[in-house]
Amino acid sequence: SSVVFEAETEKADAKVRWQCNSKDIASGNNYLILAEGNKHSLTIQTVTKEDASVYAVIAGGSKVKFELKVISKPADAPAAKPEEPSMKPEQASDPQGGAALQGETPTPKDTPPAEDTRQALTGLFTEKPQSGEVTVGENITFVAKVNAESLLKKPTIRWFKGKWMDLATKCGKHLQLKETYDRSSKVYTFEMQISAAKANFAGGYRCEVSSKDKFDSCNFELTVHGESNGNDDSGELDFSALLKKRAVQVHSEPDVDVWSILSKAPPSAFEKIAFQYGITDLRGMLKRLKKMKKDEKKSEAFLKKLDPAYQVSKGQKMKLAVEVADENVEVKWLKNGQEIQKSGRYIFESVGNMRYLTINHCSLSDDAAYTCVVGEEKCTTELFVKEPPVMIVKNLDDQMVMKGERVELECEVSEEGANVKWEKDGVELTRDESFKYRFKKDGCKHVLIINEATKEDCGHYKVKTNGGESVAELLVQEKELEVYQSIADLTVKAKDQAVFKCEVSDENVRGTWYKNGVEVKPDPRINISHIGRIHKLTIDEVKPEDEGDYTFVPDGYAFNLSAKLNFIEVKIDFVPRQDPPKIHLDCVGRTAESTIVVVAGNKLRLDVPITGDPAPTVIWTKREKVISEGDGRVRVETTTGHCIFTIEGAERQDEGIYSVVVRNPAGEDTADINVKVVDVPDPPQAPKILSVGEDSCVVQWEPPQFDGGQPITGYVVERKKLKSYRWMRLNFEPFPETTYEAKRMIEGVPYEMRVYAVNSIGMSRHSPASQPFVPVAPTSEPIGLCVEDISDSSISLKWRAPERIGAAELQGYGIEYRREGTDEWIPASQGLTERTSATIRDLNTGDKLQFRVRAFNMAGPSAPATLAQPVTIREIMQRPKIWLPRALRQTIIKKVGDVVNIVIPFQVLWTSVLSYLKHNCNEKFSKALLVILVKEWYTVHDHYRRTHCVVSDLIMGNEYIFRVFSTNLVGLSPEPCTTKDSVYIQKTGILYKAPNYKEHDFSEPPKFTHPLVNRSVIAGYSTTLSCAVRGIPKPKVTWYKNKMDISNEAKYRMLSKQGVLTLEIRKPCPFDGGVYTCKAVNDCGEDVVECKLEVRSQISKEEKKDANI
Repeated sequence: SSVVFEAETEKADAKVRWQCNSKDIASGNNYLILAEGNKHSLTIQTVTKEDASVYAVIAGGSKVKFELKVISKPADAPAAKPEEPSMKPEQASDPQGGAALQGETPTPKDTPPAEDTRQALTGLFTEKPQSGEVTVGENITFVAKVNAESLLKKPTIRWFKGKWMDLATKCGKHLQLKETYDRSSKVYTFEMQISAAKANFAGGYRCEVSSKDKFDSCNFELTVHGESNGNDDSGELDFSALLKKRAVQVHSEPDVDVWSILSKAPPSAFEKIAFQYGITDLRGMLKRLKKMKKDEKKSEAFLKKLDPAYQVSKGQKMKLAVEVADENVEVKWLKNGQEIQKSGRYIFESVGNMRYLTINHCSLSDDAAYTCVVGEEKCTTELFVKEPPVMIVKNLDDQMVMKGERVELECEVSEEGANVKWEKDGVELTRDESFKYRFKKDGCKHVLIINEATKEDCGHYKVKTNGGESVAELLVQEKELEVYQSIADLTVKAKDQAVFKCEVSDENVRGTWYKNGVEVKPDPRINISHIGRIHKLTIDEVKPEDEGDYTFVPDGYAFNLSAKLNFIEVKIDFVPRQDPPKIHLDCVGRTAESTIVVVAGNKLRLDVPITGDPAPTVIWTKREKVISEGDGRVRVETTTGHCIFTIEGAERQDEGIYSVVVRNPAGEDTADINVKVVDVPDPPQAPKILSVGEDSCVVQWEPPQFDGGQPITGYVVERKKLKSYRWMRLNFEPFPETTYEAKRMIEGVPYEMRVYAVNSIGMSRHSPASQPFVPVAPTSEPIGLCVEDISDSSISLKWRAPERIGAAELQGYGIEYRREGTDEWIPASQGLTERTSATIRDLNTGDKLQFRVRAFNMAGPSAPATLAQPVTIREIMQRPKIWLPRALRQTIIKKVGDVVNIVIPFQVLWTSVLSYLKHNCNEKFSKALLVILVKEWYTVHDHYRRTHCVVSDLIMGNEYIFRVFSTNLVGLSPEPCTTKDSVYIQKTGILYKAPNYKEHDFSEPPKFTHPLVNRSVIAGYSTTLSCAVRGIPKPKVTWYKNKMDISNEAKYRMLSKQGVLTLEIRKPCPFDGGVYTCKAVNDCGEDVVECKLEVRSQISKEEKKDANI
């Protein structure tokens, strides 16, 4: 027959390999491998006995093994049935894709089909755990998946064996429970891993999942093949025997008083007795026992005992009080079982029946258990000393190192032994990362050590305490070897010494010397030395065969340094006795005038061969000053056949032309030698900061006054924080320009800059530091620029503040305008305005102007906000409108002498003329006419008979002039009478009513972004439970243990910082184990998260000794 194995991966493009006996298999005569999307299959055609083996499928980091068993076909059966493969998962699937395997084989007609333990996907499960088989000693994993897309909170899952045994309390060597969450698919994956399975692990299991009012469960079976050794421990899951034992004893002894047995038994035997007598509610049992013990015993010596626990801050005073029955009785105070002696810190008081113990200036050593003893009775409490917040005294410094170097980030805190947390780019650093990071404590100093820095270590490192934090930047550069001094060509004569010398930047770099491509080996005449950064090759008593090309090759670098050794053989020929002197300058190219270059600080030695008979006299001069023989720094020596000129530690003033004159009775000879001393350049001038940005600045400097005799090849720039002492190099290759843009700075932090000059000789001293500066960026442009009002000579503009202000404060706004067709922007006012509106006056009527507004801060102006199109300076003309009410559209009848008051609403500008006319039929009386001039004259009263009047409805803030005409039947008078002075209508106070804006509702219900995690701890060691919540308004947080509020219990300490909630449990005991719940509530809703805490008992010394034996 044939058999098909199928596997399914999470990703469709995952690469899958199939193996048989740990060897890869491919499609061939007997194997057929297919892949369709995320489904993969292996088909074995014509199965034979040889195909029975162990197979495996591998996808990414996930590997699943399975076994194929082949049985012989019975004589009466029409077809053979290969056995179902037993699956042995070795590793959980990883993000690249896991595989789930399934075998499909034909079933013989005479064999009943195996029971299908797979269940339909109903309720909350998207994938239910399947029944499985495992061999004794091997591992198996059961997987359940829940889709949380429709759930309001994280689902809670529980694993059971049988009907009641909760496997969460059995996690350990043989059982592990894991859970993961895929944010893209919103699917929770829960895994139960059984390691080193034993025969008694077989049986029925159940998986339950719940989320508020939703619930789902499924059953599955585990079959274990093989038998385990009877001497082996049965593991954490061995409880089947207890179930049988409990069932027998419950029926045989129904009348046993379980509570009396529990009250006399030690706490370590409570669980065993509960299993034996069928008590499943362990929490209820413990509460009842605790209440029973309280009711039994009542103190006769104490009227009021100490509370179970107290809490006090470090350095504060604590007062413990008890009330005794007998006011004359003496009491003793114990600390951790030792009697406390009276001292300046411990004060005992007795007032009536009250007894007090006062502890002054509490320290961490006072965190202990205190007991008050009266005769044979005693009461005990526990004092918890709260530490003050730990402050960072010395901040971290930015560092720049080379690749492979050791990095130490050091800070100093206010308390010795304080706990700190290190982070890199927001991710916490721990010791679990293959020992890459080391943490060192030395009193108040804390150091983060990175032994060999790599490019991946670049980033921002942060150290946190409960009272502050500090950030520093680490930059790692590739190490490049710099040559400070190269080897130079040498010309020596026989039996002289030749020294090749070079200096590189790294003193740890070694190298090899070669002569004509052959490695030079040290011998008694050839010496190779390496001291610090200097490498030397010394050849004593030079011979003709030593002439050649010498090369120094640094180990690990792809370059070399070369120089040539020239050998001079002095030949003495027979000459007549009166031979005139001769200077032989073969070493410098046979010219009379030569230039010798020497590096400042090095030794210059010139051996000038001379001839002449008799032996000539040698005179060295510099600028007509004779240099005599001696032992000074610049000295000359004369020996047979040559004269020697030596400069020890050449300096800049040694530069110049040296003349050598040789004389004898036969004549004289002269030669000039130009000596040039080159040195590192002088330091540049103090740099100037041209501009600053959000995280950068542009720095400029002047070249050094003296370049050292060699052209400047570039500059090296360094920076440091103003309050730091560590300078960080910004470039390792010399920068050729005198303007440099420094980047990767922190906005708002003051910095200083300095510069080094570099030539072919080396690097100068650093320049003076620049003036301190702060990297800031200009603000963004103002928004919403528009025209608010306009007249013939003015315009009112308004705008809103920029969206981004930055670290620097906003200094104000600048307003400019330009005429259409020109490019010149004219400031509208002197200085800056802090308001977001402005009125520009004294403009010419009819001009077309373009306006713009810029925001200014320390960094300068922002980008301008400009009107979309030019604006014409002219008041907008509108026709006047009269809004006649309906009441005035009918005839109004009044008696003579009645007051007539007519109010007519209108819309008009002052350029229009408004007149109120009153017609009077009696024309024999003289009449007066009063008008107002506002660019034009307005008639106020017509046919007015009195010589005084009141003008109303004038506009506040305007200035008026009045004139009066007299009139009769003929008409108006030729000339009016005009007021001498104008009248200004004063403005009264105006109450500004701010507009109402609807505030955006940012409220949201609480939501736990990081859940609580189940923990297992050892009794006596303090532990913490942490989670993270968000919500607006800030939610109220309450902690529960087994659904009981623990907010007011002194044993627990609740902390909350920026949404991170922490519950600290001081020295837990086994009774502190249980389910802890954190509930967050605000006006928009609530959210709950919970976890299980298991507290294991400590192993006594006797048990350890027995285990070792």
